[in-house]
Amino acid sequence: MWTSGQRWMLVAGILGGFCGAASAQQEQPAIEYLGAVKIPGDARDLSGETATLENGEAVNRLGGFSAIDYSGAGSLYALLSDRGPDDGAVSYPCRVQLVNLVINPTAKQKMQLELVRTIPLVDSQKRPFTGRSSILTATDRMAHRLDPEGFRFGPEQTMYVSDEYGPEILQFDRDGQELRRIAVPAWFRVSVASSDRQEENGQNATGRASNRGMECLALSADGTSLVGLMQGPLIQDGKKNADNTKVTGRVCRLVKISVATGEIEEYVYELDSDANGNSEILSMPDGRFLVLERDSEAGKKAAFRKLIAVDLKDATNVYGRVSLVDGDQKTTVTPVRKSVFLDLLDPAWALAGESMPEKIEGLTFGPVLADGRQTLLVSTDNDFESAAASEIWVFAVRWTP
Repeated sequence: MWTSGQRWMLVAGILGGFCGAASAQQEQPAIEYLGAVKIPGDARDLSGETATLENGEAVNRLGGFSAIDYSGAGSLYALLSDRGPDDGAVSYPCRVQLVNLVINPTAKQKMQLELVRTIPLVDSQKRPFTGRSSILTATDRMAHRLDPEGFRFGPEQTMYVSDEYGPEILQFDRDGQELRRIAVPAWFRVSVASSDRQEENGQNATGRASNRGMECLALSADGTSLVGLMQGPLIQDGKKNADNTKVTGRVCRLVKISVATGEIEEYVYELDSDANGNSEILSMPDGRFLVLERDSEAGKKAAFRKLIAVDLKDATNVYGRVSLVDGDQKTTVTPVRKSVFLDLLDPAWALAGESMPEKIEGLTFGPVLADGRQTLLVSTDNDFESAAASEIWVFAVRWTP
């Protein structure tokens, strides 16, 4: 099934340390940073395309990764590219990249990554989805616009993708053809869609804020539910600034949808700051979820980028409440419980500083290592910049002492 492809090696060894102070007498710590793989910003995918986009960039540039997911088989992962360069200004054909990533902490080359397949995303009529924000409806040559942000492998080699434009969740077959669309609550969607952010925010009283849609997608540990989390507040749950370029607030919607029945539950995730946003959500083995919450700064200015463990137990199911704001007062609800699982700016990992990327976007658990620890992978989005590498950071987690 796979084609031979390009390989990248481990470029950062064991740079980080352990959680807490380490000594020979201490028990093995809960989390260890193993290192990173870097994919060059000027690398090419396996699509075989030689065309250029409207901005002169190559269509087959490899990067812009908005999500990563482990297939559960061997060393196979998916890296999801988002809507392309220049924030939706070009007609980038949406696609998924399959890679083999072998992780062996005891080997000389602790990690080795090989690109094995590029899968274009097409609709049910085999028209390619495009990241171009102005393609609001399908034409005879292409499907409507798609901003793929969340990705999870589904049953029988299918793939789930969350679309930030909609928002909506789409299911694709193993070759990237659309199988179905899974409905989200109507109050998540805008009435007037536009490629202009001011116009889209200004003309809608409800729905996702422009470029702040369903950034995050998880499949529950038992495989029965899809869980989508919004990057920021819906328009009706936040506050527009004077020129309608931003909608700020701390109340984000988390939606849990039964794969079999479409039944919906809805909960509140409260950001630590209205300067933050959510980048990913991942199912944990114990039934909780892991959320990647971060600010939008880079380098030494980055101040918040944490993996937050989230428990839905005892949280209020707010499904059916179109607005969670009454005047300036939030409607009384119990949000999901949050606790810090891992702080990516902790000096123990040696990731903070000048080289800290702005966009940390992907999150997945990988295979269990020979010593029983679970791998945890975090990926970055280089915005298709040729001078910026895409990075995958690898941690090892021991669930019990």
